[in-house]
Amino acid sequence: MDKAAFDTHGWAKLPYDPKLAAWVERTSPQAIQAVNIPENRANWLRSQGTWFVGVDVLANATPLTDPVQKAAEFAMGQNRFDWGLGQISTCYKGYPKQDANETVGMFNYRRKRDFAHLDGLKAVGPNRRRKMEEFHGFILGIPLNETPPQAAPFIVWEGSHLIFRDMLVKTYAGTVPKDWHRIDITDAYQQTRADIFNTCKRVELHAKPGEAYIAHRFALHGMAAWDKDLDGPEEGRMIAYFRPFWQTEMQGWLLG
Repeated sequence: MDKAAFDTHGWAKLPYDPKLAAWVERTSPQAIQAVNIPENRANWLRSQGTWFVGVDVLANATPLTDPVQKAAEFAMGQNRFDWGLGQISTCYKGYPKQDANETVGMFNYRRKRDFAHLDGLKAVGPNRRRKMEEFHGFILGIPLNETPPQAAPFIVWEGSHLIFRDMLVKTYAGTVPKDWHRIDITDAYQQTRADIFNTCKRVELHAKPGEAYIAHRFALHGMAAWDKDLDGPEEGRMIAYFRPFWQTEMQGWLLG
């Protein structure tokens, strides 16, 4: 991984690694099985059945190949951390479709803006005020099957991590880390996100099994719509995501 480019752009693509390809070959059947467990589908199927969110359904499958580990250590700024459980984001032809609990505005944002978001930021309460409730180290995506590039690719806004970092440093100034999860950052977040849409390049990231991509924890990112004229594999577009939680002092999370 080009460290200088990652620092500048906020993302990097990891080239083909036969050991990672072997990991994918071992892991894909486990992922397909997990996606088809009725309880998992009841919990995680969204967008009228066109997206299986699949948070923490991939167990005992940490991708410990050398290139992935080195990229993760650089992005995290630590060489010891808990990978946690993997997400299996599975998308199907027709994504997105409007859910019953999704307003027209929310659905249009999903369709037109890739449902761009900052990881760990949660909409809290009836007014959906944004607070940082989870503190991750990075976002690692590993394709589990071969799919066309326009099958709901991962989207990242290049350089957005630097803009969000500046916003968070300003927002949390004069506060202690133990209180950060209580601080309402809705207005600052929405204004910063609008600025990012206007100034940062929107990048579609596609990778093949054996390749991967990694994004900075402050990168604005989302998932594009599935091209309406595109077919894909029967099991859907499957990507394993890992987002290890931050485990050391929080100033490093904010400034690193």
